[in-house]
Amino acid sequence: MITSLRILITGASSLPGFKTTIEALKRGHSVLALYYKNPITIRHERLKIMEVDIRNISELNSVVINYKPECVIHMAALGDVDLCEKERDLAWKTTAEPSIALARLASSIKFFSVYLSTDYVFDGERGNYDEDDVPNPINYYGLVKMVGEVAFMSSGADYAIVRASSIYGLGPGRVNFAKFLIEKIEKGEEVRALIDQYTSPTYAQLLGEAVLEIVERGLVVIFHVAGERMSRYEFALKIAEKLGLNKELIKKAEMKDMKWSAKRPKDSSLNSERTRKILKTDFYSLDKALQDLKNEYMREGIT
Repeated sequence: MITSLRILITGASSLPGFKTTIEALKRGHSVLALYYKNPITIRHERLKIMEVDIRNISELNSVVINYKPECVIHMAALGDVDLCEKERDLAWKTTAEPSIALARLASSIKFFSVYLSTDYVFDGERGNYDEDDVPNPINYYGLVKMVGEVAFMSSGADYAIVRASSIYGLGPGRVNFAKFLIEKIEKGEEVRALIDQYTSPTYAQLLGEAVLEIVERGLVVIFHVAGERMSRYEFALKIAEKLGLNKELIKKAEMKDMKWSAKRPKDSSLNSERTRKILKTDFYSLDKALQDLKNEYMREGIT
C-alpha cells in the first residue's frame, strides 16, 4: 500500500504540471504546487498553492527547505523554443539555474527528484532515440534542458529524468499543438502541419500518471514517456478523425517554410521500449490517448 507523500511540484500551472498535480491528489498525496503568473484553479484540502518566481533562487531554496518535501517534481521551464533562442539569459535563469539549485538541494537535504526533460535534447538527425543515447541539442531550449539533466545526474541524490515529446492535451498552460489545432478548426480556419518533422506525442494526462508511478515506486533511471513516432501532419489527421473535426482544413507544410528563430530537430522521436517494460502505466497507446482526449474535449471543451 502506497503511503501519502509530501510532494512539491514546480510549474504546476503548466499543462503537465496541472495534470500531475491532479493525479498526485487523486492518489492521496499532499502537494505544494508552485506557479508563476498563471493561477492554479484546483482547490483541495491536501493542496497548498504558492506563487514563486523560480528565477529567485534564494526564494526557491527557502520554499523547498521549509516545506520539507519527500519528492520534488520539477516541471517549470521556459518552454517557448524561439523565445529561448532570442532571450538566452532569460532561458538560462528560468530553466537551467533552478534545476541546478534543486539538484543541489536534493543532494543536501535528501529528497527524491523527478525532472521533466524533452526530446529536444537530441539533434534529430536519426530519431528513435533511446534512454541511453547521448544528447546533442541544436537549439538553446534543448541545451538548458540538458543542463538540468546533468545537474540531477551529478547531484548524488536519487532522481528520475522523464523525457517527453510534444506534450499535448486540454487545460491550462501554453497552447500545445493539439489544442491549437482544435481551436483553429472549430473556427473554420486552416492549419498548416509539417509533413517532415517527426516526434512522439505525449498525452499530458498519461504523462502525469507515469510520473506518479515513478514517484511511488522510487524508480531511479532515465525514462522516455512518449507515444508513437509520427509527423505533425499525421498527428493532426489522427486528432481530427478521432474528434470528428474537418480534416480538409489540415494543410501540408514543410520545415523549410517555417519562420523560426531556433532550429528544430527533424526527427526527435523517442524510443520508449525500455520504459514500457518498467512502467505499468499505458502511456504509449495512441488509441487510448486520443480517446481520453476526446472524452476531455466532450466534457470540458477548450479550456
